[in-house]
Amino acid sequence: MSLESHSTSLESHTALVTGGSRGIGRATAFALAQAGAAVAVLARSGDEVDRTVGELRSAGHRAAGYPADVADAASLGKAFDALIGELGRIDILVNNAGVSWPVGPTASIDVDRFADAVAINLLGPMRCIRSVLPGMLDAGWGRIVNVTTGAATPPGLPRAAAYSASKAGLNQLTVNLAVELAGTGVTVTAVDPGPVDTAMQDYMRDQPAEVIGARVHDMFRRYHAEGQLHTPEQPAQLIAALAAGDVTGEIVAVASDRAAALTHPSGPTG
Repeated sequence: MSLESHSTSLESHTALVTGGSRGIGRATAFALAQAGAAVAVLARSGDEVDRTVGELRSAGHRAAGYPADVADAASLGKAFDALIGELGRIDILVNNAGVSWPVGPTASIDVDRFADAVAINLLGPMRCIRSVLPGMLDAGWGRIVNVTTGAATPPGLPRAAAYSASKAGLNQLTVNLAVELAGTGVTVTAVDPGPVDTAMQDYMRDQPAEVIGARVHDMFRRYHAEGQLHTPEQPAQLIAALAAGDVTGEIVAVASDRAAALTHPSGPTG
C-alpha cells in the first residue's frame, strides 16, 4: 500500500529520533532539523546525547535530548514525559535504535541476550509507537519511520538470528500498522539502509570467522575494503523524505530506484 509522495514542510513539526546520537540516527536528526523540524534526540549515552544536541543548537536548530533505553519502559516513560513537556506533541517518530548482537551459532546463543535484542529492536519501537500514536491520531497527522535491514528478509543473516528475527518482526509491524491507519493521516514506513559506515558495521567486521561463519565474515570485510558502505547521510535523506511525504506501507531500500525517486522527485525516474 502506498500513496504518491507529496512533500510537506516540517517547520511546524517535532521529530523524535531514537538512537539519535550517532550513525544513522545522528545524521537523521540533522536531516530533519535542516528540513525545519524541531528534533528530540534519544539514546542511552547521556554524553553523546548532549553532544549531538549541542551541535544541533549550534547550527541554529531547535533540539532537545533525553538519555533513555528503548527497552526499559520506566526509562522511556520518563524521557517521553520530559520530551513532551519541552517540545510538545511528537509528530514524527524515527525508530532507529537497534543492535546486531548476539551473534554466533544458534545452538550456543544465550537466550537472555536474544531476548534483550528483541526488546531493543522490536519491543522498543512498539513502546515508542504506543507513546506517540494517540497524539498523532488526535491531530490527524503523523509519520512513523522504522529503520530495518535486508537481514529481515529470507534467508536473513546467518548466525545473527536475533537481529534477523526481530527486524523481520519490525517489518511486519510496519506494514500491518500502515493498513490499520489508512485514511487517518498517519503514515508508517521502513527504511532498509543497506551496509552503512557505522559502529554496527565495525562490530560485525571484528567478529571472528568461527563465530559468524566464513561467508558472512568475508562479506562484511569486503564491504569495507571495496568501499561499498553507504554514508549515514544517505538513509537519513530517505528518512527525511518519507517524513515530509505521504507514502505509507512501504519498506524502501536506500539502494533502489524507489529511494532515488523519493529523495529526488523532480529527477529522472527511469
